[in-house]
Amino acid sequence: MTILFCGIDVAKFEHVASIYDPSTGEIILDSVHFSNDDKGFKTLLETLKKNKNHEILVGFESTGHYHQTLFHFLTVHHFKCYLINPYMTNKFRSISLRDTKNDNIDSRAIAHFLSFEYRNLIDEEYQVNELKELAKERSFLMTDSSKMKIKLKSYLDRVFPELEKIVDVHTKAIRAILKEFPTARDIANTRIDRLKNIASNASQGRYSPSKIKLMKETAKSSVGIYSFAIALNIQNCIETLGLKERQIDVIEKAICSHPIVKNSPLHQLPGINDIEIGYIMSAITSIDHFSSPKKLVAFAGLDPKVKQSGTWSAKTTRMSKRGNKLLRYALIWASFNMTRKEGAMKNYYQLKINQGKSHYNALGHCAAKLCRYIFWILNHPDEEFKYK
Repeated sequence: MTILFCGIDVAKFEHVASIYDPSTGEIILDSVHFSNDDKGFKTLLETLKKNKNHEILVGFESTGHYHQTLFHFLTVHHFKCYLINPYMTNKFRSISLRDTKNDNIDSRAIAHFLSFEYRNLIDEEYQVNELKELAKERSFLMTDSSKMKIKLKSYLDRVFPELEKIVDVHTKAIRAILKEFPTARDIANTRIDRLKNIASNASQGRYSPSKIKLMKETAKSSVGIYSFAIALNIQNCIETLGLKERQIDVIEKAICSHPIVKNSPLHQLPGINDIEIGYIMSAITSIDHFSSPKKLVAFAGLDPKVKQSGTWSAKTTRMSKRGNKLLRYALIWASFNMTRKEGAMKNYYQLKINQGKSHYNALGHCAAKLCRYIFWILNHPDEEFKYK
């Protein structure tokens, strides 16, 4: 069966499709425009089905999220879809003698490029896309939550600067009190039994009465200012933090129950958790895209920078950080958890520390070692991993 290649130039409101037949070297469908809606998708589907005697592979440039609805539609109708790096198609397009760029030419270039490179491209799957969305959303929420925590502390530095020295302001009990009595003056003027009741209800009885008493006594002599505006900001900040944390909890449950995570052979690694596996698998997509552990290390940006001039070469260099940021974060996070358990990773970490490496430098080496573990495990999913 002849394989045809459909290149689609994706935009927000309208897409353009072209189909290339490598057996004849002809564009058999040239620059068909269709809208980004149900009618447009069905128009494309009818056009593709006219070539039902051929296998049609579809390629999109990876230009954000605009391709995802069309990808999902075509996948449901059993078409295999590939993501293409725009940098690669741009280079391919520049081979032409005329420096021209428009939607029609782009769709043809994508179709041509796909015919040469489809074996090396990412074959997207619905489940991987779902996991990727969950991982990105959790990362976004975690970043947002961290910023909100910093903002809350900056407000408290002005209205109750002594508070952080005596309690953890991010416990449920303390947050509940601050939500109702956000300044030192408010707390100082509130009865101790009222404060204890709020703390008890928020923490389901798991709070320290002595801490609440100390909090009230400290509030009486606090040098903090009273500001109605800052008090309101503190209450809004705590409300937003609560919402973010509930959203993170929902996302984490979805990641942990995702089939790719539940069925991953990476569970053999001691100390690694479901969230880390979710991040790693969503970024890697398929281990088939990496011919060696070194390429996986480079994809994560864990490889060292190269600094060389003539015969001189730097003896020590920093991490390149040019790869997938989310994957790099997950690998370093997972490595740290693994170093807290007895075994090969803890021993390797200690070796690097003994060699004079800093904590984070040693973790970078551990993360690169973890890449080698992951490469082996994903290439031998049915074999037992010997942790060493």
